[in-house]
Amino acid sequence: MLVFLSLTLLPPTKCMVLASPPGKSSAVHVPVGQDGKGEYSAATKGCFDVIDTASPLVLEEIIQQRVREKGAAAYHIADYGTADGGTSLGLLSKMVKAVREKIGKEKEVVLHYEDQVTNEWQSVFNHVLGLRNVVDAYGKNIETPYSLGSVFTEACGVGFHSQCYPSNSIDFGVSFTAMHWLSSCDTPSLKGKPEMHSAMCTTPPEFEKEQAMKDWVSILQARSNEMVEGGKFVCVNFCVSKDNYFLGATDRGANMWDSFRTAWNQLKAQGHIDENERLGVSFPNYYRTMDEFLEGIEKMPELKVVSAEEKIVRCPYRELYIAEKSKTMSNREYAEWFVPTTRTWSHSTFQAALKNERTDKIEVMSQFWENYMELVELDPASHGMDYAHAYLVLEKI
Repeated sequence: MLVFLSLTLLPPTKCMVLASPPGKSSAVHVPVGQDGKGEYSAATKGCFDVIDTASPLVLEEIIQQRVREKGAAAYHIADYGTADGGTSLGLLSKMVKAVREKIGKEKEVVLHYEDQVTNEWQSVFNHVLGLRNVVDAYGKNIETPYSLGSVFTEACGVGFHSQCYPSNSIDFGVSFTAMHWLSSCDTPSLKGKPEMHSAMCTTPPEFEKEQAMKDWVSILQARSNEMVEGGKFVCVNFCVSKDNYFLGATDRGANMWDSFRTAWNQLKAQGHIDENERLGVSFPNYYRTMDEFLEGIEKMPELKVVSAEEKIVRCPYRELYIAEKSKTMSNREYAEWFVPTTRTWSHSTFQAALKNERTDKIEVMSQFWENYMELVELDPASHGMDYAHAYLVLEKI
């Protein structure tokens, strides 16, 4: 049976912020949906595939990791930028099992969930405690690690740009599709320009480029402090690949960012926004190149690169549609199924381009997503959101 995701829009809200050091303005991202409902995981099926691709790397590192002989009795795992905790749930269950297979079946494990203070924390605990079922893009139910017993969970809202946990306390850290968000968006340098995102620019804006490097070094220093000696950190983050591929813009199908721009520009043609709003979209995140990732790591003498590679993960919505669902799914049904996965992380940024005093933001944003769905309807098989990531495995030495 096909399940279609609705495009229920949220009422206007203040821009939520990451919990960052004093003096940093970090208004970057507003979670989508009602806290506790788990709408992010329900609409972000591609992230399950991204994490599945990383799973062999993670599990191999647990096998190779030397057993810690001092410190806390429990094994501590941190999931940075967890969102609603659903997409990483299956991997964390596998990690708990791998730790116990290596160290002992009675080993206690602590799961540290980290994200912004305004995160969907009810959804996190609904997922990890098994109160809300998580299903991947292929209809498979995801096991929760809490069901394994002697697994303890806690949440941290400090924000991954800063140190979140005590020094020498984390055995294994993971982060998936999170650390591209900048700690500060004081200078939305693409406002007034048509590109919307730094990856669309021939030359990335200096502010985003410099801020991204500062943030990456801060992130690495924080993780280096937190990890025990021999601790591991697997970071799977958006990148601009050596082939100049990035999220939604690869060698397959329509460029998602061009589609965004077409649908947004259409709002002006429809009389819903003015020119300043049309050019007011500036995504406060940055897709680093592999060279930029490695440059930051070189500044951290306590961190060793175990492996670093780029991977493209194809959009599961488009792949499933082409393989089988096109036989039973209408063009409109595909648009309603696919488009929410692009909305989960972008809606707040588009809405932020609208004038603060507007009282019709819900209606305008609803029309924007309708414009995008109508665009997808014209040629469903060409619309998807491929993922381009750097898969980094680091060890504290």
